[in-house]
Order: sequence, then C-alpha cells, then structure tokens
Amino acid sequence: MFKNKLFNMSLIIIISIALLVVVAFFLYQYTFWNVKSVQGNQVKAPSIDEIVPLTVKVPKISTNLGDSTVIVLEMTLQMDNKDAKVEAEKRMFQIQDKVNLLLKNQTAKSFASEEKINQFKVELISRLNKILLEGKVVHVDITQIFLQ
Repeated sequence: MFKNKLFNMSLIIIISIALLVVVAFFLYQYTFWNVKSVQGNQVKAPSIDEIVPLTVKVPKISTNLGDSTVIVLEMTLQMDNKDAKVEAEKRMFQIQDKVNLLLKNQTAKSFASEEKINQFKVELISRLNKILLEGKVVHVDITQIFLQ
C-alpha cells in the first residue's frame, strides 16, 4: 500500500483497535439491553384471573428415576397465550414423554432442595418450548411430588 512499513503497521493496528471497540460496544449493548429494559419498565406480575385461563394441568406421572427411586409428579404449565394452551392440550402425550425422559436422567438427590427442583423446572421448560409452535411455557408449578 504505502512504501513505509512502520506507517502500514501502525495503520493496521489503529484500524484493528477501532474494530475491536465497535464490536465490544455492540456486544455490550446486546448483552445488557434486556437488563436495562427490565429495570426501566417494572413488570407487573399477572393476576390469578389472568393466569388460570392459560394453565394446563399435566396428569399424574409415576415413573422410576435414574437411580430406581419411584417418583409421582403432578404439575401445571402456565402458557403465554390461549393458542399455546390449546396446542399443549393437544400435545399432552408429547409433553408427558418429555417429562418422563427428563425424569429418567434425574436421581432422588435432584429433588433434594428447592434450588435443584428449580433447575429441573428450567430444563423442563426448555425441552417443552422446543416442541410447541403456537407459544411457549412460561412457568411450571409442581402441584404434587412424592419420592419413594
């Protein structure tokens, strides 16, 4: 480009640093955008009258965990819209399959504390949202859990 090698190297370094700054800025904005929007707009929790029409009851599931412990589990799924509720009711056999497969990978220790139960719920929500097309699962409430 230019005949002076020192000038070429310094120009390349300056351009590289400028590109890194731009990329870092956009990554920062992308990463912390949701945090700022949630802090700015305090989200109001939905009332029970808004939640009940969007819930789907999963029938009682009795199965063995990975360590041969028997679990009896009953839960409700809170959906994000009415179309998702209708779809979840139609896909109940798939939902039960996903729950059973997830339970087969768990042990009795996986349900020993509230934190571990919450991890189970997060994983279950993730798996269920992969099969739903019309909406998504927002929250899982375990209404009965029995380990033996």
